Amino acid sequence: MYLSPSGTALDSKEKEPVEYTIPTLESPPVVKRWHFPMHLSLRHPAASVMEFRVLGNYTVIQVVLMAGYTGAVFYAAFYQSNPFTDPQRAGWVIGSQFPFVYAFATKNNVIGLLVGVGYEKLNYLHRHIGRLLVIGANVHAISYIYKWCLAGTMSAKLTEPIVRWGILTLVCFDLLGFFSIQFVRMKYYNLFFRTHAVGLIVALPAVCYHVQPAVPYVIAASVVYGLDHIIRAIKTRFTTATLRTIPTMGLTRVDIPSLSTGWRAGQHVRLRVLSTSMGLWGMTEVHPFTISSAVNTEEGLVLMCKRTGKWTTKLYEMAQTTAPGEQGQEPGRRVKVMVEGPYGGIGDTTVPNYTGAMFVVGGSGVTFALSAVQDLVLAGDRSRTKVIEVVWSIVDPAALEHFLPLFAPLVSQDGPARVRVSVFYTRATAHSFEGLVLPPGITLAPGRPNIGKLLDGLVASMMSKGDAHGAFVAVCGPAGLGEGVARAVRTYNVDSKKAVGGIQFHEECVFL
Repeated sequence: MYLSPSGTALDSKEKEPVEYTIPTLESPPVVKRWHFPMHLSLRHPAASVMEFRVLGNYTVIQVVLMAGYTGAVFYAAFYQSNPFTDPQRAGWVIGSQFPFVYAFATKNNVIGLLVGVGYEKLNYLHRHIGRLLVIGANVHAISYIYKWCLAGTMSAKLTEPIVRWGILTLVCFDLLGFFSIQFVRMKYYNLFFRTHAVGLIVALPAVCYHVQPAVPYVIAASVVYGLDHIIRAIKTRFTTATLRTIPTMGLTRVDIPSLSTGWRAGQHVRLRVLSTSMGLWGMTEVHPFTISSAVNTEEGLVLMCKRTGKWTTKLYEMAQTTAPGEQGQEPGRRVKVMVEGPYGGIGDTTVPNYTGAMFVVGGSGVTFALSAVQDLVLAGDRSRTKVIEVVWSIVDPAALEHFLPLFAPLVSQDGPARVRVSVFYTRATAHSFEGLVLPPGITLAPGRPNIGKLLDGLVASMMSKGDAHGAFVAVCGPAGLGEGVARAVRTYNVDSKKAVGGIQFHEECVFL
C-alpha cells in the first residue's frame, strides 16, 4: 500500500496482485567466512578529520599526500640550486616524472591494483603530477630564456633544433595544463579529452629530440601507456545492445544479453555506440557507465545512461526510434556497441562478509545499488549479509514506477537477507499515484533522507539478528550527497560502531 504525503491510503484498482520474478542460481555449499573489522571502520570521530574535504573536493589525507609529493619534487629540483644558474636540474626532475604521470592516467593501473582501488580513485594524483610537470617545464624554459637574454644569444639559440623541439614540448605541456583546468573538463570535456590525447602523444617524441638522455624516461612512459591499451583491447567486446528509454528519469536503458559474466557489483564499463545516428564524432567517443545488473542473469549486462550531454542526448533520442526491419520485435532499438572493461568497483572489500549493508544513491546512481543488492541476494547462503537497506533520493517520484519491477523481487525474495527500499523525492508533483501499490519493504516519502536515523535503523536491525560482523555503507550520486553520507558515517556514535563490528564506508561519487 502506498501512503501519500497527507497520509491518505491509495488502494489498487487491479483485481490481482502483480507478480514479479527474480533470477535464481543454484547455491553451492556454504563457505565459512571470517570478518576482521578494518581499523578505519572503528576509529573515533575525532580521527575522521583526515576525511574532511578541503580545497574543493580533496580530502585532508589527499592534500597531505599531494603536499608530500610536491615537497619531494621541489627538494629534488631546488635544494642548493638556483634555477636561473642551473636550469638543467628542473628539466631532469620533470623528465623523471613522465612514467608516473602516464601510469596514473592509465585505466589498467598497476599502482591501483597494488593498493586495491580503481583508476578513478587515483586520478587526482595524475592531475597533480601533471601540474607539477607543467610548472617544472616552464621554470626550465624561463631559466634558459633568462640566461640567453643576459648573454645576448637568444636569436642564435632559437635557430637550434634542440631548442625548437624544446619549445614544441613546452607548448604541448602548457596546452595540456590549460585544457585540464576544472572549468574546461566540466563544460567542454570532449575538447579536454582530444587535446589531452594529442598533447600526450606529441610530447613524447618531442622530448626525445629535445634531449637524448630523456629517452629512458620516455620509453618507460610509452611502455606503461602501450601496455594499458593492449589490456584495454583484450578487455573489449563487440556485440549488439538493445536501447530503451525511461522518460521520467531521462535514462536510456542499454541491455546486452550476450554479456552475462566477468564483472563484480559496483564496477563500470566504457561504452562506444557504433551507429551513424550518433554522428561521426559520437562514434569515436567512449563513456563510462556503472553496471546495474548482477552476473549470470538472463538479462545480461544492463546499463542506465542518464541524459546529461550531447552524446547521451543522442543516445536517448536514438532509443526513442525504431530502426527499419525491427517492426514486430520487442520495443527498443538494436545497435552495435563496443564494451570495454570492467573497471573500478569497491576494490578488495567483500560485501557478503558484512552482516548489514546500506546503499545510499541519488538519481541514476541507483544502478550501483541494483547490481550490488542483486549480487547479495543471489549469493544466498554464501553471504552472511542479513540486512540490506537501499536509500534512493530522486527528484520525481514517478520514476519509481519504472523501477518497481526491479525492486519488487528483491524485497519479496525469501532468502536469508532482508531487503528494504526507502525512496525519497524532493520535488512536489501533480502526478497521480492512484492504483499504485508498493510491495511490503518499499516506502515512498517526501523530503531528503536523514542518514543518521537510517543508520540507527540499520544498526538496530543488525543487532536484532544476533552476532553482528560489521556494516558496509556505500554512496553513489552527486557530490553533495556523498559529502553528507560521509559526514554521517564519520560522526556516528563510536559505541554503536563497535557494537556491530565497525562501519566500512565506500564512495562512488565522481569529482572531475
